[in-house]
Amino acid sequence: LQDAAEHLPKTAPRRSAALMTANRVINACHVDDPSTFSEARKIASEWLSATSGDHSARVCATGHCHIDTAWLWTYAETVRKCARSWTTQLRLIREYDGYVFACSQAQQYAWIKESYPDLFSAIRTAVAEKRFLPVGGTWVEMDCNLPSGESLIRQFIEGQAFFEKEFGVRCREFWLPDTFGYASQLPQIMRAAGIEYFLTQKLSWNLTNKFPHSSFVWEGMDGSRVLAHFPPAETYISHGNVHDVLKSSSNNQDAGLVNESILLFGHGDGGGGATPQMLESLTRMKNVEGLPRVEFEHPTNFFDRLKK
Repeated sequence: LQDAAEHLPKTAPRRSAALMTANRVINACHVDDPSTFSEARKIASEWLSATSGDHSARVCATGHCHIDTAWLWTYAETVRKCARSWTTQLRLIREYDGYVFACSQAQQYAWIKESYPDLFSAIRTAVAEKRFLPVGGTWVEMDCNLPSGESLIRQFIEGQAFFEKEFGVRCREFWLPDTFGYASQLPQIMRAAGIEYFLTQKLSWNLTNKFPHSSFVWEGMDGSRVLAHFPPAETYISHGNVHDVLKSSSNNQDAGLVNESILLFGHGDGGGGATPQMLESLTRMKNVEGLPRVEFEHPTNFFDRLKK
């Protein structure tokens, strides 16, 4: 309610209603008296129960936990970050119906298999249930400016081979949210690796030349094409709040053609992933008047609809 009152357009009646509802909740709820909580929830539900219209924007919310394989810590700490973060996400998968968690970088899976075999076994089970989602198809989320073409090809060969051997899946999307450049031969390499979709983020942060699209077809040097998407919230570590859900719609550069987008939520860079607070927030926003409709979903499902 606080987020809605703060971030909905000032002229939107739902913004004023959110503020008034929040005020009523505060008046009804006494934090030291649990018997008042049910009345507070009842008041809040009056605002939350109003549903979206048929033409509301749609947000595909996918849990994410970006972990830099090499940055401000040792490789040993990267392994521990993966173990802590992924253990948390497995627990949240069991606690929240429909929640799905996307995770890239075969190297990190390999470390977990070696150092935490019980955790890796639990991940295998969750992958089979389509709740823990291997994405990316590469060994790591690599730099694409300095490596040679052969190096880039080896990323996909080793990554896809690992995911197929360990989980019986081959990734259909290349996952590279945190990179500082894009080699022009990537579409050709992606298609050769069986990948037709591309998700990235950082180009949208350019302060000088703003990229004009959120969803588009990227054509490589040889004419190979992949379907690409820049999440309009302009982050791969969203906190799953009203601000980012609204930005997923308001900043969608192609909303007239495709009125939906991906939202990646969860603490990242140093790991952590989604939290109960984020999941509670997004669950409450699934179908609320004045907000885009939010659904927990595999990003490939979004791309399949986009392709049509």
